[in-house]
Amino acid sequence: MDAGQYINMLCNRLRRHSCKFQEQLGLTREQGNILSFVLLAGERHNLYQKDVEREFDLRPSTATGLLNALEKKGLLCRINDDKDGRYKILRATKQGELLRKTLQEEIQELEANLVRGICAEELEIFKQTAEKMLKNLGD
Repeated sequence: MDAGQYINMLCNRLRRHSCKFQEQLGLTREQGNILSFVLLAGERHNLYQKDVEREFDLRPSTATGLLNALEKKGLLCRINDDKDGRYKILRATKQGELLRKTLQEEIQELEANLVRGICAEELEIFKQTAEKMLKNLGD
């Protein structure tokens, strides 16, 4: 089997697992991915709609629709940026924050299953190889 086929199979299985979990939370795959991104990456720095568009390769209208849906579900809100009022910072609401621990546990469990039986050296080689593949494919 080619490398691309293995990567595709891994991607499909990860996606199916993620979809099942997100459905349990009442979210679509896209909504769950964005909420996870805001919850986890938003801890380190302010996130804006442009960050979501870039991270998920979305058009502005698509990102707006997904963010609006998360706002309607009471999981996200947009607050004015003190430095520039034209920009809105994405923040999880209290209800959204309640999902942080659940999402982190799910990610940790999935990662543990993914690398089970793989030694640290093999995992490092895989990461280096995957990084080279990503560079080979470019943007």
